[in-house]
Amino acid sequence: MKGIVSIIGGINIDIKGIADSESIESDSHPGIIHFSSGGVARNIAENLSLLGLNVKLFGCIGDDEFGRLILKRTDSAGVNSEGVIKTSAVSTSVYLAVSNISKNFHYAVNDTQRTSDLVTADYIRSNSKTLKESSMIVLDTNLNADALNEAVSIANENGIPVFVDVVSAEKSARVKEIDGHVDFLSVNKAEFRKLFGDGTVTPDISELAKREDCKKYKVIILKKDKDGADALEVAAGRIHRFKPIRTGAVEVNGAGDAFNAGFIFSILNDGSFNTAGKFGICASYFALQSLNSVSEKLTKESLMEVYNLYSHNES
Repeated sequence: MKGIVSIIGGINIDIKGIADSESIESDSHPGIIHFSSGGVARNIAENLSLLGLNVKLFGCIGDDEFGRLILKRTDSAGVNSEGVIKTSAVSTSVYLAVSNISKNFHYAVNDTQRTSDLVTADYIRSNSKTLKESSMIVLDTNLNADALNEAVSIANENGIPVFVDVVSAEKSARVKEIDGHVDFLSVNKAEFRKLFGDGTVTPDISELAKREDCKKYKVIILKKDKDGADALEVAAGRIHRFKPIRTGAVEVNGAGDAFNAGFIFSILNDGSFNTAGKFGICASYFALQSLNSVSEKLTKESLMEVYNLYSHNES
């Protein structure tokens, strides 16, 4: 693989509350509270760097203790964060998630808008030299439509593949405002239903190949939590389905970002879509075993070991 992977989007501190019970009562519940460096773009960047890729991260943090903590973790993983905006005008973004003892995710609150507003189309243009030299540009929908379109335009004009993660159902509409071509669109079930109007409990990705509004995507990835993942090659109408690795989870946040990273890692190493999905499943396994949003145990070697076991069990 030649060139860097440029990743633009959310950078925040994750605060994770995990209750010691199954209760959903409106009450204070004993449990643990864990702080971790997070943000979809940042998580993907750290995962890819741990896998040995040359990664440059773009986004915004506050000039505060959380911001410094995040940069220390991110830089120590080998990510180039020189292009990240550091400002005292805003506080570093915060993401708060609550789950129960079974690791069922109940609710999250994100305070990310103020930093995201500073990641503008002008900021994207100011970093265009680096972006034009990228092997892939990865975006998340923490960015506004103008910033997304500027980054996609640079990618399309220079023949660079684009990977977009939708982040949340609430921010899914921003994808519809992208004018250019997106090679890879990654969604979870809630984002899928919001974006494509599928009201079913278990979304069916096969129907998307027939839709006019999906023709700007080369591959649509549907992450299905405990049910694994699907990848649809839109033009061919070909679906690849990936079974999950059955395992107990320490904490679920970050697993989708790890899947994205595993998928990207494989694609940039000339893997097929089928191989990429398997690498995604295997990378998400590591995130599920860690309280942190990115597992400290993820390496190229450890990923290959899990991939070989997974592929053997699938054959």
